[in-house]
Amino acid sequence: MKKVELIKNLGIGNTDINAIRQAVVSKEFELNDGNRVLVMISQYPFLIVGRIKSVVSDYVLIEAEVTNIFELDGEVFRVHIDSIEVFYIENEGIQIPDIRKGEDC
Repeated sequence: MKKVELIKNLGIGNTDINAIRQAVVSKEFELNDGNRVLVMISQYPFLIVGRIKSVVSDYVLIEAEVTNIFELDGEVFRVHIDSIEVFYIENEGIQIPDIRKGEDC
């Protein structure tokens, strides 16, 4: 899909690529509200596995099941969309394994 076509489909006008990325990623999280997600970010904690609670503007609220800092497990994180380096949203395909037990789901 061409950039012009994408901009028209998203209804965001003549906007820069970062705004397009932010809109697309925010929409993906909104569409998967309640699903499990694995996100990697550049700040601590680097890894969060949990459920998407909601999307507010350009932030996603994630109720963490597990992080790379066990004291933060169970907390709700407000993650800025731009700080997300990698994400995987669980769907009917591949499930995110429980990394605390080292077992496949």
